[in-house]
Amino acid sequence: MFKFLASCILCAFLVGCASYGGKIDANAVSQIEKGKTTEAQVYALLGNPMSVGISSEGKKFLMYMYTESQVKASTFIPIVGAFVGGADTNSQTLQVWIDEQGLVSSYAYNNSQTELKTGIL
Repeated sequence: MFKFLASCILCAFLVGCASYGGKIDANAVSQIEKGKTTEAQVYALLGNPMSVGISSEGKKFLMYMYTESQVKASTFIPIVGAFVGGADTNSQTLQVWIDEQGLVSSYAYNNSQTELKTGIL
């Protein structure tokens, strides 16, 4: 019985976390300089972006995204989880605009932490 219970608890913790994308290094972002940093340097600092696109003004942009969600342990408690369950989520986004000369013309970085409550309360 103890082995079964221990296995169930271990499985609950293993499925309690999910992530998408690669973490964005805030120190690397701070090294980006508008009008000086090249597109190749952005790739060297941060790796391959999640996506590359063109804005409505015709400017190229690189999009980096990362999301990590950790389910709260209280979610797995029978009955109690229905009232106090949820997850903590950390999201990072970085959008870098590249001008015609291949230099960074602008960028926007966001790091947010949110709490998702799935319980009745």
